[in-house]
Amino acid sequence: MPVNTSFSIQSIESIHLAFKNTASYWESYRANEGDRQTDRFEFKQGWQTVYARYIETPLVKVTLSDGTIGWGEANSGIGPEIVCIIINDLLAQMINGQEFESPAALWNFQYDTQRGRGYSSGYWLDALAAIDIAVWDAIGKREQSPVAALLAPNPRTRFDVYLSGIRRSTLQERSNHVNSWIDTGLKGAKIFLTGDVSKGIDELDGLIEGSPDLEQWMVDTLWMCSPESAELGKREYGQRNVRFFECPLQPEDLTGHQILVNKPGAPIALGEHFRTRYQMESWVQEPRALDVYQPDIGRTGFSDYMIQMQIASQYGIPTTPHMGSGVSVFQAATLQCAAVASKDYLQEFQGGLSDRLDKASDTGWKYADGGFVLPDRPGIGVEINESLLEPFIVRK
Repeated sequence: MPVNTSFSIQSIESIHLAFKNTASYWESYRANEGDRQTDRFEFKQGWQTVYARYIETPLVKVTLSDGTIGWGEANSGIGPEIVCIIINDLLAQMINGQEFESPAALWNFQYDTQRGRGYSSGYWLDALAAIDIAVWDAIGKREQSPVAALLAPNPRTRFDVYLSGIRRSTLQERSNHVNSWIDTGLKGAKIFLTGDVSKGIDELDGLIEGSPDLEQWMVDTLWMCSPESAELGKREYGQRNVRFFECPLQPEDLTGHQILVNKPGAPIALGEHFRTRYQMESWVQEPRALDVYQPDIGRTGFSDYMIQMQIASQYGIPTTPHMGSGVSVFQAATLQCAAVASKDYLQEFQGGLSDRLDKASDTGWKYADGGFVLPDRPGIGVEINESLLEPFIVRK
């Protein structure tokens, strides 16, 4: 029997959360190496991207016309207040009280409102993703079904994960940290390296030696390689059986990635910088620019994620969702998508971020034995206690 995915939004609200009294995203990794910090931001030596000193995020609450509440979150760690403004001051006026036949229809409507003005990426799309997640959460609760079961007929009930980042000060501490996770059943880990491949090889070799029981290693250089160093890294990391080499070149460099994919070595993985099907298709069609597709659910939402995964599959490319910074809502949405993704790869997991909401968030996603079991809860599997959000709300 077809599931009813039609709905009308009674109200929508987004709030800016910040977790100032917790560890930074990077924790102690590569600290005091010439970092530059402001009140909110930091730059790490060797990488161009700015990072938040502490986790910040936009949380979205949607109430459907029948009173069902859903929660969403975008992966917008820098400037989450922009997403809040877009939702509260702009999109709410456009969608409150309107009938939509499905979340995908709502996403398309919101995308169309600004596509002629060139708002085809960035914060506008982040807002759409957060709303889409919240609406699917509400529909799942209304229909008494996990979102994964609404997205696909036979979602995986269990899957394994890899640890994203080993954020400790020294190589020995990083090896010890990995080994402590191996004791829990963890099978893989991803390390963040710069474009200096010689140093990266030394780091990887040291970790392999210090944590010999880990089955899979992934490498992410955060877009910082030159064409020459990327080719060297691909070959060297491939010789060390790295499962994939993530984000080697600048995110706009389609041609460079197309060339790199055909060089010998580790498979190339990327996709977190795309928001829509319109951006990603040229990267997966021939001549393809990647081997593993990594959409970020906090930027795609559920609706366009499913379309993007289908497009990638048509070209024989497996999908495994990217998981960046965010709290329990964003993580739960990502894990719901992992339940319907390719079985070829471990799912990324940001250990330590999901508990930032502490008692304000009750999640059904519990890490154990190296992975997760799909919760027997409707929606995305998370409940928010609004009365306990106040300490984290940023008010202007």
